[in-house]
Formats: sequence, structure tokens, C-alpha cells
Amino acid sequence: MKRNGIFLIALSFCSGVIFAQINPDALRHFNEGMNYYNRNDFNPAIVEFTSAIAIFPEYADAYLERGNCYDNKDDQRNALINYVKAGEFEKRYVIFAYAYECASDNVKNYDEAIAAFTQCINQGINLFVSYCMRGNSYGLKDDFDSAYADYTEAIRISPHLYQPYFSRGFLNVVLGNIKQAIVDLERSVQLSQDFPAVYYVLSLLYESEGNSVRAKEMMNIFENLNQ
Repeated sequence: MKRNGIFLIALSFCSGVIFAQINPDALRHFNEGMNYYNRNDFNPAIVEFTSAIAIFPEYADAYLERGNCYDNKDDQRNALINYVKAGEFEKRYVIFAYAYECASDNVKNYDEAIAAFTQCINQGINLFVSYCMRGNSYGLKDDFDSAYADYTEAIRISPHLYQPYFSRGFLNVVLGNIKQAIVDLERSVQLSQDFPAVYYVLSLLYESEGNSVRAKEMMNIFENLNQ
């Protein structure tokens, strides 16, 4: 696959891993960012990671985690910018930036993405997101068994993050596993309420199961969030 400009920029900077002592204030902001991230609270997490980077501009992990926040907000452009920046200061993150780029809506090279995310997983790089993104790529290739396995592994790694429940829930809808879809999607909205469309889908699923009371509750939440 022809690599586009943003990835080539990353390669031009990656002559090796940069080792530097992390400023204690930068580390404090990073840890605060992780606390917010682990609560699925991505906007304040971005603020904290940005503060860490302002203090320590070579903070590769802060760029990586800020990219993860943007990915969770479905902002692929800013996620990729941060992943590329992480690769400038930590050479092993270059493969993740490349994998993410391949899986992006602009490129859609899912075979290459799967291969690159597999390399990331084998090297222990950004495991939670690597499993989620590889699962997405498998799903878009209609390899639903592999997608399901990756989402399930992501849940095992970080059961407190909403993303794989959200993705596995919609996959269960596709597979006709309505009861399990409801379980997964309910769990995703317990963890993050930033996706009103999930309530609409849950309303339809409950209606299909004959639970009109719960279906109405979900539709009311959906309509209130969209006012």
C-alpha cells in the first residue's frame, strides 16, 4: 500500500527511541489524564495529556493516550496526528500509527491494517486499542468470528472502557444475538452516555423482545438527548 504524507513524516523523524527523564509535573498530568480516560471521560483527559505535553514535548505516551482519547471520540484525524507524533519520539509506535492509518476511513486497507495491528499485538503495543481496531477491520471484512474474539479480548484487558462493548453489541445485532446485544449495549451506555444512537438501537431491540416498557424508556432517553 502506498503510504500517505502523514505517515512518511513520521518515518522521517524515527531514527531511534528518544530517552529522556519525564518531568514530575508532566507525569502528574499524564496520570490524571489516565484517570479520566479510564472513566471514559475523554475531554478532560485530553486537557491533562495536553498539559503533560506542554511541559515535556517529547512525551510519546502522552501523545499516544491523547490519540486514544480522540479515537474514542471518533475523531480519526486528530487521533492519527497524535499517533504519528508518538512515533516521532518512540520508534515502536510507528507501526501502530501505520496500522491506524490503514484502518482509517480515508484509506480502508483492512488487510494491511489487520497485519499491522497483529504486529502491534505481538509486540504488546497499545493492546486495548489494537484489539478494538483489529476487530473493526475484521468486521468490515465480514470476518465476524475474528471480530468477536478481538472485542472480547479487549473487554478482558479493560472491562471498564465502553468501546468494545459498543462494538460487540452492534456485531451481535448483525449476528442476530439480540439478548447478548442488549447486554453489551446496556453495558456500553453505563460506561459512557455520549452516543445517543445506542439508546435508539436499544429501544428497537427491546421492542423486538416484547419489552415495550424498556423500549419506551430507551426512546425517551434518545429523544431527550437529541433535543
